[in-house]
Amino acid sequence: MRKLKITELNRISVDEFKDVEKIPLIIVLDNIRSLNNIGSVFRTSDAFLIEAIYLCGITATPPNNEIHKTALGAEDSVSWLYFEETTDAIKQLKDKNYTVFAIEQVENSIPLEEVKLNPANKYAVVLGNEVKGVQQSVVNMCDNSIEISQYGTKHSLNVSVTTGIIIWDFFKQLYK
Repeated sequence: MRKLKITELNRISVDEFKDVEKIPLIIVLDNIRSLNNIGSVFRTSDAFLIEAIYLCGITATPPNNEIHKTALGAEDSVSWLYFEETTDAIKQLKDKNYTVFAIEQVENSIPLEEVKLNPANKYAVVLGNEVKGVQQSVVNMCDNSIEISQYGTKHSLNVSVTTGIIIWDFFKQLYK
């Protein structure tokens, strides 16, 4: 087998991306400190037609050379908004009838493999700080929490890896 050339991948332009129908999912980054993680979330969000990214608190915003290193231009295609307080982002989403999930290990969280989505509904997922996770005040505002089942000695994943897993699972259920 032969690797495809970049010109054979039939990628759409940034302008075409802005016009294409997105899946009804917004990613909320709650105080993410790593610029590489932020860039990776942009890149994955571009790949799977995410509606927008909400950057909150200490989460850096484009334009930023360090974000660009991993986003590779996705920071120009994916829509984003900045909120000083994550709680303000959640309030706005709830006012717009989004179902909001914290991606966090909490009491009675739903294992990701049990989440059933309706493509007619709108969703948002909140991913938290690399050390402290999603703020408790934000968890309190969410409709529920989703947990990725893990079976090894570690019980956490890198935030960009977690985002990729969550986006892929939501994409499979929401893409028309």
